[in-house]
Amino acid sequence: MTLQFIDRKEELSSLEKKHASKNFEFVLIYGRRRVGKTELIKKFIEDKTSIYCLASLEDKERQLESITENMYKHFGGFKPDIRQWTDLFEYFSSKAEEKTVLVIDEFPYLIEENRSIPSYFQKFVDEYLKDRDVMLILCGSSISMMEDLMSYKNPLYGRRTGQIDLKAFPFKEAKKMIPETTFEDSIRYYSVFGSIPFYLKKLDGPTLKDDIKERVCRDTEILYEEPQILLRQEFRTPNRYFSIMESMASGRTTPKAISDDTKIPLQSIPKYLGELRRIRLIKHEIPVTARGRRSRRGLYKIADNYFDFWFRFIGPHLSDIEGGYEGFVEDYVMADMDRYVGKKFEDVCVEYLKEIVRYDDQFRFTKIGRWWYGEDEIDIVALNERESLIYLGECKWSHQRVGTDIFERLKDKAGKVRWRVGNREERYILFSKAGFTDELTDREDVSLVLIDMEDLEEVLG
Repeated sequence: MTLQFIDRKEELSSLEKKHASKNFEFVLIYGRRRVGKTELIKKFIEDKTSIYCLASLEDKERQLESITENMYKHFGGFKPDIRQWTDLFEYFSSKAEEKTVLVIDEFPYLIEENRSIPSYFQKFVDEYLKDRDVMLILCGSSISMMEDLMSYKNPLYGRRTGQIDLKAFPFKEAKKMIPETTFEDSIRYYSVFGSIPFYLKKLDGPTLKDDIKERVCRDTEILYEEPQILLRQEFRTPNRYFSIMESMASGRTTPKAISDDTKIPLQSIPKYLGELRRIRLIKHEIPVTARGRRSRRGLYKIADNYFDFWFRFIGPHLSDIEGGYEGFVEDYVMADMDRYVGKKFEDVCVEYLKEIVRYDDQFRFTKIGRWWYGEDEIDIVALNERESLIYLGECKWSHQRVGTDIFERLKDKAGKVRWRVGNREERYILFSKAGFTDELTDREDVSLVLIDMEDLEEVLG
């Protein structure tokens, strides 16, 4: 399928405002690999006087030569003799017109080869750029390195005028890149491939099963090894990270459970989890009613849908795939697809509530998440602390219509949620793929809201 540039309206608007100013602007753009940083930048500069430089993992002399070559191609004239960064800065300053945008993509590669690079660019900003009507954009996939540029101890601290932490698309925007299909199937696609543009543009249907067979389960396709390749790029010893991701995809969500499953010493697990969180492949969740971010009841989950899918269905069965097992997708993947999609459906329902709270007065909450305690859990709990109002929701991705039994069980579990007990108003939300029984829809209960696929599609479709 042909992938058009989708959304990113807020990010583009922010960059346009910077460009329209009469002052020097210095913007940092960062986010995990494949999230669309380069596409955003190229869309922004397509109608502007600009120089785009892509840093690479070369020795520092070759890196300087490469950026020099990009500038020379833009400016023309006599080829400059550039032997150090100061020469390059002087060359750019002497040639650049007003409103020139200078982009250095994958800036952390420069730092990896030369730790003095931030100091050099501090000099570039302070002595050559700060009084000019030009725009400097530094971009990178190493989130920790890019965030370090904003830290107090970094030489570039205080120089930037803006930053964009580029996140993966929500379902509503990702759906625009999914092959044309029903709204229900678009949720299945999202559950498998997530919302990273690089992954979605590989898909061309006509069905989800076809795309899994042709784009994921063929060793000639890039998605086949994408999780392995990314982890190898990020970590020098990726094997333990593979094991942890596979363990999490199979349902282990605590450091103890992951340690028991992988045989990695428990005391080492937090380090690996921290690194995976750093590159935004996993996330740490705590019950929405918990106080503080260090709740002992926190769980770890894979944040990227495609990685979750791959480590659950593909990674453990590579030998079957490589052995040419023709029925693999049907027998191992599609047979368990609805159960897998059920957990991702919760994310879509949360997104629905975050959208509708902006204009529907019956939803008034300021905090939303999941709740669990012991063996009990509730898919969605939203809180309005000012009004002592709590919403409790269940999400059912099932072929059977939801009935009053589900509602009664939800009310029973609500009594176990220890948040302003006896001094709160409770409301209930049920989401259902298959709809609801007549008995439930006929029930007159102002505290209950029923949301089916048509409701979801109206807001997110």
